[in-house]
Amino acid sequence: MVAVRWRVFREIVVYPMVLGVPLFAFVWIKYGGMTREWVFEVIILSLLTIASTAFFLARILEKHGYSKRDIKRLFEILEEHWNEPWDSGYLKHDVQECVAHHLILWGIFSTFLLGFHDVFLAIMAFVGLAFLMVAMYPVFATMVVWILALPFYFLGNERAEDAFEFVGKTSLALTIAIPVIWAVSSYVSTKNYPEDVLRMFNAVVKNAEWFLVLSVLNTLFGFLGVYLSRRVGRRILTIVLLSLAMAMLFVLWELLKG
Repeated sequence: MVAVRWRVFREIVVYPMVLGVPLFAFVWIKYGGMTREWVFEVIILSLLTIASTAFFLARILEKHGYSKRDIKRLFEILEEHWNEPWDSGYLKHDVQECVAHHLILWGIFSTFLLGFHDVFLAIMAFVGLAFLMVAMYPVFATMVVWILALPFYFLGNERAEDAFEFVGKTSLALTIAIPVIWAVSSYVSTKNYPEDVLRMFNAVVKNAEWFLVLSVLNTLFGFLGVYLSRRVGRRILTIVLLSLAMAMLFVLWELLKG
């Protein structure tokens, strides 16, 4: 029983730490400037990260039919689910994903603290990075279109509809979010913060228009791929999808030129 629980702990917690912590430690050593104050801040951040991880793990357990109080026997519960597929939607995948995401956020924020030696500026830099990553999502969606959705469609694979739906729904959410992110970034970019903090907000402001256009194209591609497939012939649908996909490449080209 102990050996099984150690296996669960090792693969869920230890492996992500072994892969992640040395990478961030290398960045810290390379960057330099570590102080006692920074070490103290990282310790506090680590405690907050552990608390946040426990909170979200309890939410995951609740999602899978358990009580939040069952967090105390998490590894016992994981043992019961250990033979399930390691895919999204299954308990052990969701748990490890939660641990990995918190570890990544902890490492990034610790690095910002090292760079700015100021909690507020580190928070602003973290927000700027988050805004930029979210605003850039249409680039990822375009990759999904060309690498998955179109090949599935031309091969007649039934997963094409799932790819269309994924691109459409996620891109619709981003189409709504990008104007908000642009407005906040525009406001922040007028403040007297260090250039390293403003750089990410300025990148959002500079490219928001193209990100929004690309997101709209992705949204149309996804929903038309689902809607038109049941109402028009394959030739017309192919023309529509390829036209939208080519327009995405044009927008990406303009982004790269900028």
